Amino acid sequence: MRQIYNAGVTPQEKIVAVNKRFGNTGIQSQQGTSRIIYDALPVLNNGQTTFRFYEDSSSRAFPFTNTGSDGNKLGVGDTMVLGSVMFYAVQRATATGIFSATQQNLIQAGLINSIAYFNFEIANNQVVKKVTLSESNPNYSNTTSGTSTNLVLETEIVIPPLLPYVLELRTPADLYSILGAPAAGHVWYVYAQIIGVGGIIAPRTTF
Repeated sequence: MRQIYNAGVTPQEKIVAVNKRFGNTGIQSQQGTSRIIYDALPVLNNGQTTFRFYEDSSSRAFPFTNTGSDGNKLGVGDTMVLGSVMFYAVQRATATGIFSATQQNLIQAGLINSIAYFNFEIANNQVVKKVTLSESNPNYSNTTSGTSTNLVLETEIVIPPLLPYVLELRTPADLYSILGAPAAGHVWYVYAQIIGVGGIIAPRTTF
């Protein structure tokens, strides 16, 4: 299925087609770019099994997110195709703010089994529903062996400008117990990254 889709429609063509339906006819003249947008939430020892990334991300700053003041909305004229998703956890020292050099990838390391899943919402509509974090299925991997660190979506989803988006991760047990207690004086943070191609405003020229 994925091979047929890639052969027929490029992500750039889908961006243009979807945005035209919203009246954004100028998207086709904008600058193409690569986008990786991330957000982080603390993993506390409180039994939490659901994490809603990007929601209220405008209240967080680097290095916990790179969404900026736009929060969980792309800026005016910006758009993006959601091609893949990545989840990983890392420890941060409370006193110094230094992150551990070792991160736990939730897909590659097998820390979350195949019954954990994520949803993706745009403007309160689910556009990706209950996709499991199964590393054994090559359809969700960048490699045929199924050991990639990110999940590649079979259907690439367009995120239009100015519409709020949320990525929800649900785990079968509380994530703190899955990761284990952090080192003394440290806190776990779980990161989500959405990865794809996009378009940004090019007021002078398109490169």
